[in-house]
Amino acid sequence: MIITCHTFDMAQRKIQRSHDSVAFLLAQVGARAAQLFASMLGPLDLTPPDAGILRLLHHSPGISQQELAGKLNMHASRLVAVIDSMEQRGLVMRRANPDDRRIYALHLSEAGREAVAAIGLVARAHEDAVCAALDPAERHRLSQLLQKIAAHQRLTPGVHPGYRNLVPGKPEGCPP
Repeated sequence: MIITCHTFDMAQRKIQRSHDSVAFLLAQVGARAAQLFASMLGPLDLTPPDAGILRLLHHSPGISQQELAGKLNMHASRLVAVIDSMEQRGLVMRRANPDDRRIYALHLSEAGREAVAAIGLVARAHEDAVCAALDPAERHRLSQLLQKIAAHQRLTPGVHPGYRNLVPGKPEGCPP
């Protein structure tokens, strides 16, 4: 195969323009934001999946493990191991459901509520760090555009799609 200067030049321009691709920039910024959030949670001895689950439990006290697995689009047997770990760490409590004793209702413990408050502080600092280059109007517009993209992709609001692949006990504990 003979590559002409014209062919090489076109290929080179495509490579140079790839950094302008919206999909690439979303992936690049998203990966960096995920790394930063994980490192900011480190001092709390929490992972991003922990933070997401605690946040959902805060907003849905008494939810069953099955319902939580459904919201996370996570296999229920994988979630059991995650909740076991969180319960052992004193963040979550399982209580018998008064309507159906075969089902456990999940609740935050006092330590879990304190963790949620600390996560909120980290999340606000994270948002400020990630969006430092934007003024408030730009942040608002970017949020609107990303929400539109997420809705079109049928992503569940407030739920990271990586829970489906979460492996309990994985050292980094983060969705891929």
